[in-house]
Amino acid sequence: MKKLTVFLALFLVIGCSNADNKETDAAVDAVKAEAKQVVEAKVEQATEAVKSEAKEAVAKQVMPKAVDYQAGIHYTVLNPAWDTQSEDEVIVYEFFGYLCPHCYSFQPYMKAFEQRKKDNVKLVRVPVVFQPIWKIYAQAYYTAESMGVLEKTHNAFFEAIHQHRKQFRTIEQIADWFAAGYGVDKEQFLSTANSFMVDGMIRKGDQMMRQMQITSTPTVVVNGKFKPNKVASRDDMMDLVDYLIEQEIK
Repeated sequence: MKKLTVFLALFLVIGCSNADNKETDAAVDAVKAEAKQVVEAKVEQATEAVKSEAKEAVAKQVMPKAVDYQAGIHYTVLNPAWDTQSEDEVIVYEFFGYLCPHCYSFQPYMKAFEQRKKDNVKLVRVPVVFQPIWKIYAQAYYTAESMGVLEKTHNAFFEAIHQHRKQFRTIEQIADWFAAGYGVDKEQFLSTANSFMVDGMIRKGDQMMRQMQITSTPTVVVNGKFKPNKVASRDDMMDLVDYLIEQEIK
């Protein structure tokens, strides 16, 4: 900085001079060039420092630290925990209902999660029955899963209800939809939907819902232990889910 001051002072003295000799002109040009280099270097250093500080400030605002998550505030620790009966995988439960509009809007987040999750993380969906009419939709889910068509029909069934405004009042109407759109045998669909197997799955789902304290949908529970509480956004929810999964993998 002292060097810059000296250069600038000399520049001003010489610049205000009326001397005509060439040596003086050459000296002025040399001082100007060196002063310019010093100033540019200082400006560049200052600019890079400002950019770095701004970048750090933005990062602190948009990237919440995982260590900030606290039990009892950001998530509930379930006691007793649900026994997942799996030691090699972290099970992520998604409690949902086909009639729930919030569950429908939540599907893109769950789909993205399913695509990026690690191999030792498993997604298990649980259709809940909050009202009697919800039962036929739970039957539809477990029947589609048993018949091996769930991957093709899950999102489409959501869209039929919420986007295309299809109304299903009976399991027979649902069977017609599956048969018409996906070539599913209607009689086999109805036989499976009304079977003891599917009834048992629905009963187990009810038990899971009660023990994991599910009172609304959609709700995600990590490994039967951790239930995220209400957060600012769906993105925040999935960040918290990722954090809780990592706690179980450690």
